[in-house]
Amino acid sequence: MPRGILVKLFKPRYILIGLLTVGVLTWWLYPRHHPNTTLPSGKQINITSIIPMHFPNGDNALILNCETDISIDDKENLRKEVDEIWSIFKKNVEAANMTNGIIRITHPEGSGPITLIKGYGFGFVKGADGQWRSQDEKK
Repeated sequence: MPRGILVKLFKPRYILIGLLTVGVLTWWLYPRHHPNTTLPSGKQINITSIIPMHFPNGDNALILNCETDISIDDKENLRKEVDEIWSIFKKNVEAANMTNGIIRITHPEGSGPITLIKGYGFGFVKGADGQWRSQDEKK
């Protein structure tokens, strides 16, 4: 191959265009898959992440982010699903030696190129008596 063609192929703009093309094709062709978790009721949910959070006051929490097909406005059914998720996730929080667990649940609304995603967070705290309580329970 003549030297002039190699010089043209390796110009920074051609390298950048090539890298962008590979990146876009990888993003477009690579299947975006989140693991499904089956709840005790048999319903499946998508867990998008589980991450530890360390707060400045010294508290720690394990946070589970997931998606649901229940509207965020349907608090009664959403609460039932979260309680079911908590029955499984609580074991992860205890295994991490944490006394706080948070379930952040999201629901996409609408269809098409623009989708609104609503979310809600549910917190759980382990009391001095060893019992877990929802932070939104009335005292």
